Amino acid sequence: MKTKVLFIAAAILVLVVGTAAIASNMGFKISIPLTAGYSNYVSLPYYNSYTTDNSMYSDIPSATGVSRWNNAGGVWQNYLGGRTSLFNITGGEAYVVTVGASGNWIVVGSHNPGLGVTLTAGYSNYVSVPYHTTATTDNTLYSQITGCTGVSRWNNAGGVWQNYLGGRTSLFNITAGEGYVITVSGTTAWTPAHY
Repeated sequence: MKTKVLFIAAAILVLVVGTAAIASNMGFKISIPLTAGYSNYVSLPYYNSYTTDNSMYSDIPSATGVSRWNNAGGVWQNYLGGRTSLFNITGGEAYVVTVGASGNWIVVGSHNPGLGVTLTAGYSNYVSVPYHTTATTDNTLYSQITGCTGVSRWNNAGGVWQNYLGGRTSLFNITAGEGYVITVSGTTAWTPAHY
């Protein structure tokens, strides 16, 4: 009887510990499709191995450019290869990648559940949405951000911006590995909801 009680207690402990592990940080490995001749808006895990534009560029098959929008300067920073790095890779920020040949880019990393992404009013905020986000559409992402005025994505297939500005009708689904542009009415620190 004592063995049976100990076995049941051990099983309960495994379930409790296992449940706690599910809620912890998780790792990701994703294959991001990159299309030649287009601007590919990409979303990285908040923890990743890239430190600068140079290290990211070096890992992308047939890369021709890695760019970021600099809100402070109001300019694009375009790294096109070479020794001199232009910017550091920041968790929660989306980047634009250009390639010479279409293909997939394998990205590995994990999430930082405590990272608050600063969204600045009056600017286009290029953001990475966590791969395990609870937001499935532009509508649900919009509703999770305080003071959100727009969620946009670049549609390579149509060659157009899709701009969700609120309302009932959703324009697009949120896709892991894709970067989005968010606008807000007031500067805020957004901590993305996730599973």
